[in-house]
Amino acid sequence: MNLNSYKNKIAGWNATYFQYGIHLFFFLVFSAISFLNHYFFRSAALDYGLSNQALYQFAHFKPAITSMLLSYESAPYLSCHLSFWVPLLSPFYWIFGSYTLLIFQNLALVFAGFGLVKLGKYFNISAWLLCLVLIQFYASFAIYGAISFDYHDNVVGACFLPWLFYFFLKGNWKLTALCFFAVLISKENMAILLGFISLAFLTLKPRPSFKSYLLPIGFFLVALLWFMVSSFIIIPSLNNTGTFDQIGRYSHLGSNLQEIISYIFTHPVKMFRMFFESHIQPDPDEKVKMEFLKVLFISGGIALIRKPAFLWMALPIFIQKLWNKELGFWGLSYHYQIELAPIISLAILFWIRDIKAIRFQFYLLLFLGVSTVMITLRKMEHKYCESKPVNENLFLKAHYQASFDLDKVKQGLKTIPEDAAICAQANLLPHLATRDKAYHFPILRDANYLLVLEPGMNCYPLSETEARTLLDTMRLGKEWKEDSTYLPLRIFKK
Repeated sequence: MNLNSYKNKIAGWNATYFQYGIHLFFFLVFSAISFLNHYFFRSAALDYGLSNQALYQFAHFKPAITSMLLSYESAPYLSCHLSFWVPLLSPFYWIFGSYTLLIFQNLALVFAGFGLVKLGKYFNISAWLLCLVLIQFYASFAIYGAISFDYHDNVVGACFLPWLFYFFLKGNWKLTALCFFAVLISKENMAILLGFISLAFLTLKPRPSFKSYLLPIGFFLVALLWFMVSSFIIIPSLNNTGTFDQIGRYSHLGSNLQEIISYIFTHPVKMFRMFFESHIQPDPDEKVKMEFLKVLFISGGIALIRKPAFLWMALPIFIQKLWNKELGFWGLSYHYQIELAPIISLAILFWIRDIKAIRFQFYLLLFLGVSTVMITLRKMEHKYCESKPVNENLFLKAHYQASFDLDKVKQGLKTIPEDAAICAQANLLPHLATRDKAYHFPILRDANYLLVLEPGMNCYPLSETEARTLLDTMRLGKEWKEDSTYLPLRIFKK
């Protein structure tokens, strides 16, 4: 081995170790957000409480029936979304308890990072340049919007996308299919994303062969069939209403799927404008859409324009998000754009692969990495859309502390019998989910205990006035007795 090759090998080792450091650093960052939010009672019943309840039930081989919905009827967990990662991860409940899903969500994000590195090596991209790709991916606003809002199955599913591309390009059809189904089982709407990706695979042609064409066509048909069967047969059969409730988010386009599709194709100009504007005019809140699109462009979204195949893959995410009638879907918060994080990083890798000059590769990745980091940090401080900076902004002192006496609240929760039927406010339920009867405030049903924090009450879905009126009525009545021993936790017992 000559001196130059030895130096190159040492440099490769150093870059690899630096990559491991980046993986570890961001895993700790993700954990500092999600773990502390849960520890300090900032996680929510919807969806982390009901996911933890299902995790507990699956781990005990019980029927997974969620009781935390904002209705007076319990429903099968799979009637909300056809998501299978919770049952698959349920054995780990016995080790990690209520933190199980958060741990595996964070590990999944790092798993995606390893997939991006693997694909970059396949493209012969420098190991040091891949460090910049990792920083760009891990700094994506889409990730922080998702993990600051607890756990979601589509986050885990999206993290298989880099590996899906890697194995497809390598021609490893078995592992390609495995990654395809790992995404498919995450949530019923992930089938739409996979349908678009499958068609895009036809343009990649890694190794022209019968299988390289047949497999994407097969994937497309499977994805289409799964979406139709899961959304319009399986979920309605499990749902108390007998319908696929998610389609109601697009009721401004039609009352059923046929009407919605017809409206889309008969109003193309209006649908294009709906990517930028509200469906209701005038609407000052449509600036939330523009904020999202601007941040997307700055965070590497320019790569989607440079690589239109990936813009095609991102299209169903834009449609589900920006054509939705609910304001909460339009902005930077929550998990409704998590799939864009790996898609953008994949587009960047394909873009870099086509650039021959290493210097240009470096400058482009440096620009994309720095711009992504800067805009994400900026939006941690302020968003037009609904957000909770304390849940997401690691630079706030309040993120590392509770707004109440944490020890007293935990002591009070320990006094509640494990088999008791309880009703509690949203941020208490994820810690009380290891029972079959845990109801979302203010739905009492057959609850024997009502638990709220006062001061610090999370009144959702009631107004503060309505919530306080309810509690005052209970205090005046004879059915409930209030225990204020563990303030600010107030325990009402029948």
